[in-house]
Amino acid sequence: MKSRKKPSAMRLSKFLSLSVAMSRNQAKFFIRKGRVSVDGNVIADPNFELADTSQVIFDGKSISIAAYQYVLLHKPTSYVCAANDTEYTSVLKLLKSRSEDRYYYFANVLAPESTGIVLLSDDARWTSRMKRKLLKKPCVYKARSKKIVSEDQLRQIREAWSAPLENQTSPIVDIQQQDEKTLLFSTTQTRLKEIMDIFSSVDLVIESLKLQQLGRLSLGDLTEGGYLELTENEIKV
Repeated sequence: MKSRKKPSAMRLSKFLSLSVAMSRNQAKFFIRKGRVSVDGNVIADPNFELADTSQVIFDGKSISIAAYQYVLLHKPTSYVCAANDTEYTSVLKLLKSRSEDRYYYFANVLAPESTGIVLLSDDARWTSRMKRKLLKKPCVYKARSKKIVSEDQLRQIREAWSAPLENQTSPIVDIQQQDEKTLLFSTTQTRLKEIMDIFSSVDLVIESLKLQQLGRLSLGDLTEGGYLELTENEIKV
């Protein structure tokens, strides 16, 4: 991984926690134990301020702040948006450039049986901000039914769909029939369960569900299981 530039006057404890997978308290503990040196000198003060040119050694190894990863992934079915799971394989297994010593966070989560866009990063603060932002963004889903969607079913879905929720004045955005078994619809993440319940209420059994677009982000030509590593500024939702 590429290294990020060390900010001026960064405290040693913060630098260690950003360079190695540990909390700030753990970093302070290790520093006080004398396991960290700066420019050849053991430093036991967690608040020691580093210069841009400082060379930091932890347990005999030179360390630097690894650049954060920002990933747009096309999730396949039977994968889970979690670090570990007893039943499904984590989508993290698909990331060939993943750093094993860092924890990854999900800005949005898809069910194991669903496919489509997933955003994740090892930058916890960015992920938290993105997660809140995405809740308000429209999502475009492709739903594939096991049987042909009848005109009556489509009418009932649209009628139920256009009814606003309590304390909400705007209906869900749009629904289109792409072919006899496929529906395209736009909604927010918070209303997805409601839409699936509507489908179920008209005896529409959904065989597959794909998140095609998340805000302004789309999959484009990205195949299932593929991913793009982007910069923070390249992810515009």
